[in-house]
Amino acid sequence: MIERCPTGIPGLDELLEGGFPRGRCILISGSCGTGKTTFGVQFLYNGIVQYGEPGILVCLEQDPKELKQEMLRYGFDLEKVEQEGKLVIIDASLSRLGLKQRRRETMPFEATHITQLSGSMSLLPDEFNIETLLEIITSKAKRIGARRAVIDSLPALDFLIVNSGYNMRDVIRQTLISMIYRLKLEDLTTLLITEVEEGGDKISAHGVESYIADGVIVLYYSTFGPTVGRNLTIRKMRGTKHSEDVHPIRFERGVGIRVFKAEETFKL
Repeated sequence: MIERCPTGIPGLDELLEGGFPRGRCILISGSCGTGKTTFGVQFLYNGIVQYGEPGILVCLEQDPKELKQEMLRYGFDLEKVEQEGKLVIIDASLSRLGLKQRRRETMPFEATHITQLSGSMSLLPDEFNIETLLEIITSKAKRIGARRAVIDSLPALDFLIVNSGYNMRDVIRQTLISMIYRLKLEDLTTLLITEVEEGGDKISAHGVESYIADGVIVLYYSTFGPTVGRNLTIRKMRGTKHSEDVHPIRFERGVGIRVFKAEETFKL
């Protein structure tokens, strides 16, 4: 029998036979503004406060300070659980690449990384590579006994991948396979967040992520028809009987994302 990891997202577990398969990697796909980051943070935060499962959050795009402020509206106090040693935030946001020159001018030596008392950390630009990132994730996961991880988001990893003349799609596929293998080896139930263009028919940036991941959940916004508004579909979940319907989702203050049954579409 497959062990389940409760998602911490109201209404979702009953669509997945009780939650995500434990230790698997799930792709969360959607266009801008569909709630992907909120989904990931809710999975981590409720995993900590409701189920006692520490987590790792890798920020590849958004500034963690801004993220912490935004998540407070849902009652997700990331600062608190971070200081308690139950959450590690790895700041590898590519927007910080602009700090490279300034840091070299102000630091008389080659720094490795900035580690805070909470155990979270910021990577300097020279450290931006996949192997280093994975080493940090796994070491931090062992230190706090993490059971969950979120990587937000995959398209940013393109800047960390060195193209050695091979087909970029093949390089990305191999990189993702290696990354997922490492995360599974640590028995982490991981959400891999990816962004796609609005209105397109792709569910991943490179077209390979959805094949490699153990599950795929798509968040999107419908502008017309009976399902107008934000919705969620479960496109794939290995080893799990799951709903194939379109499910409306709502953002609620103090809750986060709530998933509704398909038949409730007309009532919302």
